[in-house]
Amino acid sequence: RLPTLETMADHLNMTSNTLSRKLKSEGSAYQKIKDNLRRDQAVTLLLRPNLTITEISSQLGFTEPGAFSRAFKHWTGLSPLAYRKQDY
Repeated sequence: RLPTLETMADHLNMTSNTLSRKLKSEGSAYQKIKDNLRRDQAVTLLLRPNLTITEISSQLGFTEPGAFSRAFKHWTGLSPLAYRKQDY
C-alpha cells in the first residue's frame, strides 16, 4: 500500500497543503504520482503468468478486481487481460 498524502507530508516535515502546492507548481499531484506507481507495478505484475488479475488487484490495494481493471484501462487503454495477451 502506498502512503497517504498526509503520511508523505509528515515524512517530509511539511503540511499536506504545502506538499500539494509544491507538487502542483511542478505540474503534478500526489494522486497522479500514486497512479503512475500503481500502473508501473501492474505492468510488472502482469508479466507474471502465475498471478491472477484478482491477486494483482489485491496486491496493488484495489478493493475489487473490477476497480483495478477500470483503472488499468484508463492508464493504458487496454484491459489487464488484453495487456497480458499482447505481451505473449
